[in-house]
Amino acid sequence: MKVQDIPSRTILNPTGGFLGEGFTHTINLYRGCALGNSLCGLYCYAQWNPYHLQGRQWGSFLDVKEGVVEAYRMQYDRLKYPRSGEAKPLNIFMSSVTEPYPPQEHTTRRTRHLLEEMITRPPDLLVIQTHTPLVIDDLPVLQKLHERCQLRIHITIETDRSALPQPFPRQAYSPESRMHALQTLRAAGLHTVATVSPLLPLHDPWQFAKDLEASSHRVILDHYLLGDGSPEGKRTQRTTLPQLLENTGFAEWKTLEKFYEIVGIFKKVFCDADRVGVSREGFNADHM
Repeated sequence: MKVQDIPSRTILNPTGGFLGEGFTHTINLYRGCALGNSLCGLYCYAQWNPYHLQGRQWGSFLDVKEGVVEAYRMQYDRLKYPRSGEAKPLNIFMSSVTEPYPPQEHTTRRTRHLLEEMITRPPDLLVIQTHTPLVIDDLPVLQKLHERCQLRIHITIETDRSALPQPFPRQAYSPESRMHALQTLRAAGLHTVATVSPLLPLHDPWQFAKDLEASSHRVILDHYLLGDGSPEGKRTQRTTLPQLLENTGFAEWKTLEKFYEIVGIFKKVFCDADRVGVSREGFNADHM
């Protein structure tokens, strides 16, 4: 894994497409992904972005952006309070194409430093989307930020299985560790959302739904056929995921019929349709 610093003059990027209905901007503090060789890297749509790859192999590099606090400060002042004098909404999704809490965050602290700056310059809404339990390291900062803006913390848990059959890659972090992170954050008074995205084969859907209901205010379910940003999941079809599902006896999990069966189970367990979001609509919904 090659890790290098890269300059960054801007950090707030206007949204469009999948996130365009609920957010004004996205933030990505890293480029590439340290988790690219794990299970989530198998289906990650960012691996097809030539701007990020620049001829490199996905999972072999992580670019760490420099100057992000200064860039945020400059853009925030200009975007939030334009010359017209009327404050503009700033609804941020972090991160849209990279992990905000890779293992390297322990030393780089890019995400933490930006969150600390946001206490002074808070957005109206901040969603932190992560695949790791490392977000709980920033609990004191998150609690302060929670007092300044609408804050939602999304943690992806796409399966209740600790491992899928070989040759599936291993998971970077166990479902149990991510479930525990959700529980910790919710107990601390923060708004938690479990993202089952994309849905992978489950061992016990009913128990999984019950566990997530106890640890999350909301859940968002997605399927690669709906939410990978391409018609009929063509991006994911380019990966080995569909064939691996077929070869390991999980062919039904490739279908939307199975997906909506699981959605139905979650709606029954959560007992409130507003607490169960689906794909694009679910990510853009505001139920704070």
